[in-house]
Amino acid sequence: MHTKDLICLHFDSHSSNMDVNLKFLFCTHLLCGFVCLHMWVAFFFFLCSNYIYKFTFLLQHRDVISGLAHLHELGIIHRDLKPQNVLITKERSLCAKLSDMGISKRLLEDMSTLGHSVTGCGSSGWQAPEQLVQGRQSRALDLFSLGCVLFFCMTGGRHPFGERLERDVNILKNRKDLFLIESIPEAEDLISRLLNPDPNLRPKAIEVLHHPLFWSSEMRLSFLRDASDRVELEDRETDSDLLRTLESIAPMALGAKWDEKMEPAFITNIGRYRRYKYDSVRDLLRVMRNKLNHYRELPQEIQELVGSVPEGFNDYFASRFPRLLIEVYRVIYEYCKEDQCFQRYFRDN
Repeated sequence: MHTKDLICLHFDSHSSNMDVNLKFLFCTHLLCGFVCLHMWVAFFFFLCSNYIYKFTFLLQHRDVISGLAHLHELGIIHRDLKPQNVLITKERSLCAKLSDMGISKRLLEDMSTLGHSVTGCGSSGWQAPEQLVQGRQSRALDLFSLGCVLFFCMTGGRHPFGERLERDVNILKNRKDLFLIESIPEAEDLISRLLNPDPNLRPKAIEVLHHPLFWSSEMRLSFLRDASDRVELEDRETDSDLLRTLESIAPMALGAKWDEKMEPAFITNIGRYRRYKYDSVRDLLRVMRNKLNHYRELPQEIQELVGSVPEGFNDYFASRFPRLLIEVYRVIYEYCKEDQCFQRYFRDN
């Protein structure tokens, strides 16, 4: 069965029966074996807790991106990626699958783009600008559509290029609004790159899989600890480009002197061992690394303050410095992505 055969979800937002109707439609389609992402987003965004929604979002979208990366490895461009063409299925566990590949095209050997004469077009509102002007099409057009789909899912059905009838015009004019995801810096970073009007500047599907948006708390802490270790190697050098760039992100990554966002008990504890510069990104990373490495030796009061490792510890620092991870990630990606210790963050093992 094609996605178009599914009953589309329509409901009056003012109806007192909205929740009941939505649950009925959702369960009916899931019992049939699958449900389209459009309906899945409506169900989870309106009826589930933020934690559950975030967890399922990460799981299902890793499936979508993995599927897209596999298609691209085979030289196939989907060309019509949108929420209605992603199916949520129940096998051993819930998973997402790409569907409706009726206008997909396989690239000829050693070719990176399709010619101008290619037939068929994607769906209005979900096409990359090069599709809309019938230009040369590459794998990158799927990544643009993916950016729209990710935004749609994270905002409960909103679109980065506005309402239905204005989307194509806004896409051509690069008139997007990412305000709704500004509070999630990793999402804003990834989606803004996916929606770049220049297809050559969009990340590849395999690179999207490794983006910090999809990292676990453990992975995030591990990266920041490795970044701190790497920065310490630069400490002995003079005029280090890496150090200078790292410290230049302080206004964005810290927002203010970082001790102002910490409890007095925490500042007192770290002050017993060494002196820190509270406007330094490097020093904040050093504090995080040291406390993480010596967590079991921390006083009970401090352990309760920063929370358990990894979730609580990560949340403690992320809530105070929400842009720290993505800003440090950008610096490390620019200067150290070829370093062996960072390969697992940027590439497949």
